[in-house]
Amino acid sequence: MQRAGRWVVAVCAGAGSFVVCLWAARAASFGFLPRAEADRWVVATAFATTMAALVGAAAGWWAGAGTEGAGAVRQAVTASDDARVTQVAGHRRPGPGAATDRPGGLAQHVRAAGRARVTQVGGDDGTAGPGRDR
Repeated sequence: MQRAGRWVVAVCAGAGSFVVCLWAARAASFGFLPRAEADRWVVATAFATTMAALVGAAAGWWAGAGTEGAGAVRQAVTASDDARVTQVAGHRRPGPGAATDRPGGLAQHVRAAGRARVTQVGGDDGTAGPGRDR
């Protein structure tokens, strides 16, 4: 789901939970609730606001957390002995107008031991051919 769609869902969930909780608190007939009409509205509004804040916080976390790493590339490798490893994420030798920046970032991690050879490239390694991505 796109970022804007997630935030629409989060806002609607917060508003919807407020309405539902306000209605439920007004409809409930528990003995511990106040008898006066004005007092019942105050308690119902406080309850609905608290529940909407909790739902909104959880939905906001979901809406924001799902989009931070969008487009990110994460590569990890462990190489030993005579291993040869190449990590590529996009274009090594970009042509004119090729975008090399990643919106979510690029993270490449390596552990090498012995005579291992590791090549890490934040782009095309040149083997895909002209005009082809990866």
